[in-house]
Amino acid sequence: MVAEEKRVDIEKLEEVISRTRKLSPPFDKIVTVAAILIGIYEILFIFNFNGALYDMLARLGIKLNFLLYTLQSQQGEAFVLAMILLIAYLLYPMRRTKESIRKVEPIDFIFIGLSLLAMFYLFFRYPSYAETATVYQRDVIFAVLAIFVVLEATRRVIGWVLPLVVIVFLGYAMQNIGFNWTVFAEHMYLASEGIFATPLYVMTIYVFAFIFFGAFLLKIGVSDYITEFMISLFGSRPGGPAKAAVIASGLMGTVSGSSVANVLTTGTFTIPLMKKAGYPPEIAGAVEPVASTGGQLMPPIMGAAAFIMAEFLGIPYNKIIIAAVIPALVYYSGVYLFIDRETKRLGLKGMPREHFKPIKYFLRKSYILLPIAVITVALVWGIPAHIAAISSLGVAIWVAWISKDEIHGNEALYVAIVLIGTLLMFYGKGAVILLGLIGLLLVLAILKKEVTFNEKLYITVLFLGFIALNQVIGVRRENLLFMTGIFGIVFSLVVGAISKSQDGKRMFSATYESMIEAGKTSTAVMLAAASAGLIQGSLTITGLANSLGYRLAELTGGNLWLLLVVTMVFSLILGMGVPTTANYIITSLVMAPAIYQAVSSVYPYDQPVPGFGTVIALLAAHFFVFYFGILADITPPVALASYAGSALAGGDFWKTALNAVRYAVAGYIGPYIYFTHPEMFIITVKDWHIGTVGLVLYDLLATILVLYMLSVGFTGWLGGHLNKVYRAILVVVAFAAASLNPGVVGLGLILVLVGAFAGKKIGVVKATP
Repeated sequence: MVAEEKRVDIEKLEEVISRTRKLSPPFDKIVTVAAILIGIYEILFIFNFNGALYDMLARLGIKLNFLLYTLQSQQGEAFVLAMILLIAYLLYPMRRTKESIRKVEPIDFIFIGLSLLAMFYLFFRYPSYAETATVYQRDVIFAVLAIFVVLEATRRVIGWVLPLVVIVFLGYAMQNIGFNWTVFAEHMYLASEGIFATPLYVMTIYVFAFIFFGAFLLKIGVSDYITEFMISLFGSRPGGPAKAAVIASGLMGTVSGSSVANVLTTGTFTIPLMKKAGYPPEIAGAVEPVASTGGQLMPPIMGAAAFIMAEFLGIPYNKIIIAAVIPALVYYSGVYLFIDRETKRLGLKGMPREHFKPIKYFLRKSYILLPIAVITVALVWGIPAHIAAISSLGVAIWVAWISKDEIHGNEALYVAIVLIGTLLMFYGKGAVILLGLIGLLLVLAILKKEVTFNEKLYITVLFLGFIALNQVIGVRRENLLFMTGIFGIVFSLVVGAISKSQDGKRMFSATYESMIEAGKTSTAVMLAAASAGLIQGSLTITGLANSLGYRLAELTGGNLWLLLVVTMVFSLILGMGVPTTANYIITSLVMAPAIYQAVSSVYPYDQPVPGFGTVIALLAAHFFVFYFGILADITPPVALASYAGSALAGGDFWKTALNAVRYAVAGYIGPYIYFTHPEMFIITVKDWHIGTVGLVLYDLLATILVLYMLSVGFTGWLGGHLNKVYRAILVVVAFAAASLNPGVVGLGLILVLVGAFAGKKIGVVKATP
């Protein structure tokens, strides 16, 4: 039943929202090659694999000097962008006509040629420019050409809004510099201020690693495991499928980083189950988008914009994810509370246990989640983000192989060895133990006890041997982690290629296809970053980046609340046509400086984030615009995530979207609470003592109480149906309590307790039959 509904719904969604064309085999192979080249180039030069490999081989007495060859970062970005443009012009038609969607047109080949010309010109031209800083007339021609092909590709992939915004900024910049084309070309093309500014740099060096990691986890079925596990755990309880959707989507969101992609993965399982459990389509279709959208707020792998935030603020990503912990908990607590109220209001029961797989099965396979645990620990530990992602990819490959039931081997033994190997890899010592484990496995295989000579043994011995070798020769821990992840890909391809089992062949395909999928998936975010970089370049070339904050602060009369509301509205409207990454870049450059100016001289906003030079005002302002950029995915009238949810559920779009806004109310009021109570970001607290711990706990509990009041007020359920007057009072007091004023919060608590324990006696709660 679920499979049939899933098939029908996915076909429907592909027909409605897909922008890509189905390519013929020759063109599909070109896209595949381009995607693989992105991955190879990223690994070799941008992630500096060649340097790490040289170091390892040099320690073995093998010095291959050609491995020391490096390219400058802008050359790397130009190469990656060339492949991205190639993929974009092949996959995305110029027009949404049947003819354009059916086949690649001559105009597409022209754009491909121009794109490769513009990017590879810079690739070969940049070293000489870096030495002399001389700009020639031909540089101007190629600069204009590069901007043109980037904006057209962005229009095809993302839509009209972002290119139009970029054109407005570029026009302003040109007018401001007196139409000096030489200055314009240098700033927007040759220097790292326009197309190749910070956003694209962050995408290539950090975000791509996480996209690759996420693509592999999706290919090996981590998404299905998480979803089915949560459904098995909660499905038999009242409202179980909906609550499972919330938790599964939160966990899955840490992998996918995309609201719509998350809906299309977990939603195909959870939405049919929610409908089967009794939820109306407009509720089932709203729950999943709200939960999926929160995935970009959920550490450890947040939306791509969070990596750019780290770069803009000069605060390491591992600190950014710590700052996001309480807001993420608040968001999902709010969604859970609303679903719990709706479930009770509808009088829904759980589904029979026999409909789900046994929980024991999922507990036995729980080690599949080890890569997510590893990347979380690695990031918090302070390991560079891209190295954390790649090393966790190696662990993901390892556990994926040992999870295959078709391939014989004592699962518990292999799991224990993976855990020991992973711990010793991060610890940096323990080669003797690793070699001892290899010996144990080989002896057991020879004796044919619990272990046989098969794929599980080969992949495990390769990993253990590689880690031990690097520890013996003294390779630095970061290089060891990174190299283990990269060689893990090689090990998986080699073992998969010689495997005769179906599971082995599937692992080969998963490894191979995840690199292709990473290249394709990164197309939208790379183009959004390149286009947003042109906006950043326009602001810096005109000096508007420094003065815009003052101007906006003057326009709002210095009224902080008016400025925050204007920022929210601007961000939500912009997000209706611009991806979350580009939305954040634009609003952080345009609106965040104004918010900063409004509070920069007020305590505690004028204080630096402990350990960094960035002041709390900037951190709070950037998080504020970050959250509202993400919420645009569920905010009507566009609300792409809600659209996907309504299509899967077969419900009315507007009813679904409005329900999504209600359930995500934590996302709309939360940023105001965090901004006015910056201690909730945790990293802003300088001295931790009983007083600050108590303050943060009070903020958290008071915020959850506010959300509980809103869930009761909006759904009208508190042990029975509430009358309209009491509901209105609860909602008004809840919004007032969002100030976290103890008196108002206390009043709200009293209203809830009175309604819960005396509501029926005083007539505000209607007794249920």
